[in-house]
Amino acid sequence: MEKWKKWKKWKKWKSKLKVQRAIPVVLVLTLVGGPIGAQAPAQKPAATEPAPRWPDGRVNLGASKDQKGYWEIRPGLGGFPRAADVPFQDWSRALYQYRTTTADLYPPLVGCKPAGGPGFFNAPGFEIVDAPELQRIFLLNIAGPHSWRVVYLDGRPHPPRETLRPTYFGHSIGKWEGDTLVIDSIGFNEKQWLAGSFPHTEQLHLIERISRPNLRTLVYEATIDDPGAYTKPWTVRWTINEKSASSWMAGGEMFEYICQDSRE
Repeated sequence: MEKWKKWKKWKKWKSKLKVQRAIPVVLVLTLVGGPIGAQAPAQKPAATEPAPRWPDGRVNLGASKDQKGYWEIRPGLGGFPRAADVPFQDWSRALYQYRTTTADLYPPLVGCKPAGGPGFFNAPGFEIVDAPELQRIFLLNIAGPHSWRVVYLDGRPHPPRETLRPTYFGHSIGKWEGDTLVIDSIGFNEKQWLAGSFPHTEQLHLIERISRPNLRTLVYEATIDDPGAYTKPWTVRWTINEKSASSWMAGGEMFEYICQDSRE
């Protein structure tokens, strides 16, 4: 009988010991946030801010009353295809190779000359100003000679080529295709490197497409149609967004930038 009592007492003590050992384990699991293998709730991605729009619903490619800023450009915007994929004529290929292999040969832009088309969009940035009352859009460049381009949206056609004086920016007319601004330009001179180191002639017909899917994204595409230099049209394309080096500089304003040719 005495042995039976001792055995029951020992069993009861053993049961208490198991409970005491289990308590720290429960506390540890509670402190680490739940059972082993449990994951923290996934964080929702930040909502994408929509592009600003005019009262008539048309997208605004630049700053607005409530969303001020400009498009900052960092070196390396790129967008050009490989030279092997460009449909050169023999002479334009030879000139391109000369430009890219000759030391101390730089685009006229480095010497503070303007550049049109894709060459217009360079560091440190630009602003797009829509003037609905004038039916025009102005592209303002901070760099180079502080240049600006005008795009006519009033439905006018290009002047006849024979009466058009070739200029750095050419003559540009535009229209909207949905949320995309389509710029049609002719009348360029040959004093510039309009698209990287790729040559062009006065026969160039340039089509640019600019869209803004959201506040911080700008998509640019240019189709170069120049029968004087290439066998068929080809395309340049780049995108500014939150993942690119270039960006929408929210709250920023254009600033004074003095272009000076340091080689002189």
